[in-house]
Amino acid sequence: MAKPIQQEQSSGADRAEDLRDFAERLNSVSPQARKLLVHVAELAYHGRGQQRRADVAYMPELHESCGLDVDAMYSLLQELKTAKFIDVEDQYPFEDIRILPSSSGRNLLAEIAKRSADGKIIPLRSVLVDLQIEVLE
Repeated sequence: MAKPIQQEQSSGADRAEDLRDFAERLNSVSPQARKLLVHVAELAYHGRGQQRRADVAYMPELHESCGLDVDAMYSLLQELKTAKFIDVEDQYPFEDIRILPSSSGRNLLAEIAKRSADGKIIPLRSVLVDLQIEVLE
């Protein structure tokens, strides 16, 4: 059964609003925080085993892969948390970095990471760090 035209237009408008919100939140954090977000997304969505939790990067792997000292990493994670990209779950030293969906419930970061990995859009780093959001529209 075909979707009603009004529902398709509403869905397109919702996606456009999600993209605007996503772009605004990306612009609100430092380039260093956006680079860390790339690492978080890569750990959460690429090369993981089935036993891992969805939308989660593990803190020890993140720390090893990002090249930052602990204080700098936590400072950048706080920026990402404030911008509602992530949440830090569990207690040290078993913390998990969970990627949060948008206010509408859509996980744009997961969509971008998948499309980037499939070669359907430019690399994840170009979208998140260089702010090439227009490729998502």
